[in-house]
Order: sequence, then structure tokens, then C-alpha cells
Amino acid sequence: MLKKRPSLRSDIEKLLRKERLGVIATQGEPYPYATLVGFSFTKDLKHLFFATMRSTRKYRNILNNQHVSVLIDTRKNDIDDFKDAVALTILGRAAELEKADKKKYLTLYLKRFPHLKCFIEDPETALVEIQVDRYIFVRRFQEVKELSLI
Repeated sequence: MLKKRPSLRSDIEKLLRKERLGVIATQGEPYPYATLVGFSFTKDLKHLFFATMRSTRKYRNILNNQHVSVLIDTRKNDIDDFKDAVALTILGRAAELEKADKKKYLTLYLKRFPHLKCFIEDPETALVEIQVDRYIFVRRFQEVKELSLI
């Protein structure tokens, strides 16, 4: 009897649950800018969230160009990564949540990062939503699968 392979959506959700940090890339001037963020996500995989101060470069870049990319991976920086590591690129559009929506998703974010309660409650902190357009899931550096949400 053949074992059924988990679906791509299931693989993506499993990776998002396991990993808590990702690298977000925004378009700076003149270069793209990449930085580490802690993220949460909705069960339907349509939205990711991260918190940042409004004074950061990534926040300013998002105000100028909402298109972002997020890389989440399982590397451990050892030789086995070449066969075992998985990478997920998320393409989407980012914007700060309005007050009403922020309240709705704040609980989701704090459930994953309770130690950031003081940070997220700072008036200078923005909760940013990424509306996901596409996931690109790579395994063994060559096996590439895409999940489009648009």
C-alpha cells in the first residue's frame, strides 16, 4: 500500500507552524533590504503578520512599495542542509493594520509571541499584515512547487 504524500498546503502550514522567524525583503533605494522578523499567520494561509517600529527602514520601504518577499527555511548550517533543508518564499503585499483589524489579529500574534507584549503595545509599534499572493516551496534545492492564492 502506498503512503499518501502530504499536500503542498499541508507542507506549507507545517513549516509555518514550526518556524517562528523569517527574512523579509522590501524594496529600498537603490537596493532591496532584508531583515529578520517574527511572524504569525492565519489558518487559511492568506495572511502573515509581523510587528515593527514605524521608525524602521523596512516600515519606510513598505510605505513606498507594498510588495514584499519573505523567506522561511529549516537550515541548520550543516552539510545535511543540501538534502534536508526546505525553503519557503512568500510573495505578497504588506501594509499596517488599522486599529479595528489590529485588535482582531493581535491575539493571534501574541499567542505565538507572548514575550513581545510590551513591544507590540508600544504606540510606535505597527502590526503589519502581508496579504499572500503566492507561496514557493523548495525542497532539496531542485524540487519547486508553487501555491497561488490569487
